[in-house]
This record gives sequence, structure tokens and C-alpha cells, in this order.
Amino acid sequence: KQLYAVGTVIKFLEILKPQKINFILVRGSLLGAVRQGSFAGRPQDIDLGIKEEQLPKLLNAIPLLIKNGARFIRKRPSNKIIRLQILFPCILVDIGIFRKKNMGKKDMWFNEDEKRYDSKLKCLTFPFLDLENLVTVKAYGRKFMAPANPEKYLEQLYGKNWRIPDKKQSYWFKKL
Repeated sequence: KQLYAVGTVIKFLEILKPQKINFILVRGSLLGAVRQGSFAGRPQDIDLGIKEEQLPKLLNAIPLLIKNGARFIRKRPSNKIIRLQILFPCILVDIGIFRKKNMGKKDMWFNEDEKRYDSKLKCLTFPFLDLENLVTVKAYGRKFMAPANPEKYLEQLYGKNWRIPDKKQSYWFKKL
């Protein structure tokens, strides 16, 4: 699963490189990259995110994705897309759409589908600058884009113990 995941994300990002969409790692893909330099566990999907303003570019590229091996594309929900799922052979590319919203006098990025660990807010949020000033993280020796302050995002999503791997999961390598 690890090899399928990294191979698919590299292929996916290469196909869409001309569209200049800033895909970021989120959820389990970001967790593994920050924690151990790979994707977490036995990845069933590749978790990516984009800002809402880049969604039209991605939707226009659907024929290109199909031409390059995408087997199925689902928009959730169909009226206001918050998630786009693209099935490639053996793995799903799961893309969350982040929208800007003013929350308590602060501009924040949010995705209605991303749930917080602590349930204080319905959805997970990024400070505005965290998606405006992206950073790189490494997984499998390759650089991927991530939100600034990825540790804060991971704590919101997985709780304070996000750094401790689940012993039931496998991961790419252990640091010596």
C-alpha cells in the first residue's frame, strides 16, 4: 500500500503540474510525512487539500486525469463540492476543498468534512496565513507541500498524542 500510495501521488501531481494547483498533504498523508517521513499506516487513500479558488482548475483537468488512468471521480456533495475523490488503480486520491470564512474577526480556512479531535468546533480550521504560506515536508525522500504549522493542524485532528504511532499500523521505516 505504501508503494502504491507514493507512486500514485507522484503521478497525480506530475499530471496536474501544468495546472499550477497548490496541493497540500492533509490528514493521514501529512501525519505520516511529519511523524516518520512516509504516509501513516497502510494508506487506503492519499489525503490532499486545495483552496476553493483552485477548484475550477482541478475540475477542468478531469478529462486529463481520466486520460491518465483515473477510473472514477466523485464529487461530494454534488451541489457544493467539499471533497473530490479520484480513484486510480489500487488507491483513492481524496481531495478536501478549503474555503475562507471569517470566524470571530479572523479569516480562517476550513473544510466542512474535516472533523476536529476535541469537537469544540464542528470543523477543523487553518489560520489564514497557514494556507497562504505553505511549507514543504518530506515523505519517501520527496518534498510535498503542507500548511504552515503542520503540527497545530495534526493536533487539532488527532489530539495531543499524534506523534505516537499506532502500533497496529505499519510504516515505511524506523529511524535508527
